[in-house]
Amino acid sequence: MLKRILGPTNRKVRLYVGLLLVGLFCIQCTQTEAFRTSEFVQAIDGRLVGKTSSDVLNTVERLARTDHVALLEYCVDHYQASYRDYTCQFIKQERISGTLGKEQCMAVKFMERPFSVALAWTPETAPMGDRVLYVEGANGNQMRVRPTNGILRALAGGSVLRQPDGAEAMRSTLRPVNQFGFRRSLENLLSVYRQARQRGDSKESFGGYADVAGRKAVALVRLLPPKDDYPACKTVVFIDVETLLPICLEGYDWDGRLSCFYLYRDVKLNVGLAEADFLPEANGITVPAK
Repeated sequence: MLKRILGPTNRKVRLYVGLLLVGLFCIQCTQTEAFRTSEFVQAIDGRLVGKTSSDVLNTVERLARTDHVALLEYCVDHYQASYRDYTCQFIKQERISGTLGKEQCMAVKFMERPFSVALAWTPETAPMGDRVLYVEGANGNQMRVRPTNGILRALAGGSVLRQPDGAEAMRSTLRPVNQFGFRRSLENLLSVYRQARQRGDSKESFGGYADVAGRKAVALVRLLPPKDDYPACKTVVFIDVETLLPICLEGYDWDGRLSCFYLYRDVKLNVGLAEADFLPEANGITVPAK
């Protein structure tokens, strides 16, 4: 009976079955709301108003509704023309090898040239290392890590050098430190958007307006089919309408589970950081004696 119903002569039924499967995929990847609300992220009803000029705000809102790639490119151009360094608090939570880890919180210092990152975890959220320092071109492009455990720290002479994207580092993070920051996050987002668009895979929508840790933002929602080179089924990116920075990102896997959450808060831009701010001794890190 089933073979007869779904046979080659019953094309209308097969079309309905195909549409049903597509619908189930969309339901699987979509929650009842565009993004989850939390202590950091709250939905806002209505159009945003604030310090941003009306021309910029109109451009951001128009592109958020019509062309995510163009908006992200607009943000990259603005970043490169406007920002040199910043400090902030960074909060992240990631699912690694199927297990959702605890929320981590760290103080950040960042400088674009040379690409420099200093991370200091709060004690209660620190993983194996509680301080990380990475300066592109220094130490053979390795990061300097201060072990959280005092005994291990003493045995190491204060700190160790590790490859940012080596197997050991990637067991505890989805994104290596050499990909940290607003600009490289925007570039990575654009890379996936362009690849998915070329394949005809990307389903994009405007997620509405949000208050993200006290900042007004627009939400970009992207859905992707299950393929090995896609990072998530559903990605929600929150663009700060004043700074044009991606201040928050949520990712969900194809089972509807949270796969990652990243939040930049208390961002202070162009604070005048210098190379001296990224020396080990300026970040509570001891270099082992030779």
